Amino acid sequence: MDTALKKRNGVHYTPPRLAQFLAEQTVRFLELTGREIIVLDPACGDGELLESLLRAWPSATGRVRVMGFDSDAGAIDETYQRLKSYDIEIEQADFLRCALNRQYDVVIANPPYVRTQVLGGNRAQQLAAEFGLSGRVDLYQAFTARICQVLKPGGVMGLLTSNRFLTTKTGAAMRRLLREHFSLKAIFDLGDTKLFEAAVLPAVLIAVKNPCQKKGGCEFTRVYVESASASAAFPGDAAAAILEAVSDGKSELVETCRGRFKIERGRLPTSNDKNIWSLVNEDSLSWLAKIRSKRSHSFGELAEIKVGIKTTADGVFIRDNWNAISSEQRPETQLIRPLITHHAAARWSIERTTKSVLYPYDLTKAKRTVVNADEYPKSFRYLESYRERLESRKYVTDSGRSWYEIWVPHQPVDWARPKIVWPDISEEPRFFLDNSGAIVNGDCYWIKLRSGVDPEWLYLILAVANSSVATNFYDTVFHNKLYAGRRRFMTQYVKEFPLPEIDSQIGKRIVALVRQQVERPTAPREQTIETLVLEAFGLQ
Repeated sequence: MDTALKKRNGVHYTPPRLAQFLAEQTVRFLELTGREIIVLDPACGDGELLESLLRAWPSATGRVRVMGFDSDAGAIDETYQRLKSYDIEIEQADFLRCALNRQYDVVIANPPYVRTQVLGGNRAQQLAAEFGLSGRVDLYQAFTARICQVLKPGGVMGLLTSNRFLTTKTGAAMRRLLREHFSLKAIFDLGDTKLFEAAVLPAVLIAVKNPCQKKGGCEFTRVYVESASASAAFPGDAAAAILEAVSDGKSELVETCRGRFKIERGRLPTSNDKNIWSLVNEDSLSWLAKIRSKRSHSFGELAEIKVGIKTTADGVFIRDNWNAISSEQRPETQLIRPLITHHAAARWSIERTTKSVLYPYDLTKAKRTVVNADEYPKSFRYLESYRERLESRKYVTDSGRSWYEIWVPHQPVDWARPKIVWPDISEEPRFFLDNSGAIVNGDCYWIKLRSGVDPEWLYLILAVANSSVATNFYDTVFHNKLYAGRRRFMTQYVKEFPLPEIDSQIGKRIVALVRQQVERPTAPREQTIETLVLEAFGLQ
């Protein structure tokens, strides 16, 4: 299978050292009785996982039968060659479409990763209905549901997959499936270790098909980069060094040729599966207890948190130089609004924006109202020149709106209100207050206070958002990190950030200092604000 086809079908063969790790962890939880054992890889590829499992297999066992599925004839031939000394049967077929009457004792799998956008709407809806999935369906979720159907009670599943299901809303169906049908044994969030060529961040999950979770819960290990740097002082295979340290069962910092990696260990708490899955241990529980004892509100209780506008035609609506357009088609300046993007984001406040957006709505109306074409003829001549492209967005017109509208414009009157803005993806918090009336782009999120909430809360929200309390809370409770330690400051996480009392002496001091910091951001107040926020939560 060529590289382009592999990418389109979500095919990423498992590297040998990672395959060995998954196999060893799967074998840990086998209960062998001497009877024949049937092993399945539902997307076997070149046979790396099956070979690793058989190498890790205890010698004093009964007969092992090896079975697999794959759609690539060349890969199947390679698997037969690698495992020709075993009792093996590989079928060239799609595991999800086959009528399977056989049950398996062990399933080891690295299912393909193909998201809704690539699967197509019809296929995604079909899989969702068939396997009880919801949200943005990915092929690996359907594979996991099918594995559950064919695994014997007491059978062991060793799964290498994307770690997204641990920490996102769309992973709730996957979490529910695993809780209901399996006894979870071990989770390894391998984060940004780059052990895998796929764009996803990998996780290893070991589970036994048994809905009754045994006392003691599930082991949870997490590995993320502490500092990335190439170093000749630590030659060799970084992946091998990381996985060896993970297998040793210690919490430590591992130095490799690619930098330093932090290994954390704890357990998976028993919780509602609408909540995300994250690691807890004595230290994290103690820290959270202190935070919650001083918490007066969450961000989401006092403010609405939204992602910015989505035009779905940025090349038409967004520019950094509207003056480059001919005067006959250059939109009227009244409809060109400054646009905040992640490029402009800074802590506390920003000086200027570099982009602007053609925003064809009346900013004075309480309800979203498109401006009159007769009043802005140049703007509509400009839009008319892109009519074919804009009309191709059928979802806009199907929703009852005009072809020249923005897909997600929000309520125009809200832009004039004071708001806190920050980039979606950022290594460290970059929250700032905007009073300019600028519009927020879809690569950023923004906060507006709920009706009747004292405006002073906006300054306390800003203080906490830019503090170590926010980052530590994020890392402890959510820990949805991308490569290089970048965090996703999305609504589902930020709305849970805690706030201390605002009417206390410390709360009032924080508000006053943040107001000054916003007005004069170069003054040295950040450390004082940080210290006061820690003190407000009883952490200093």
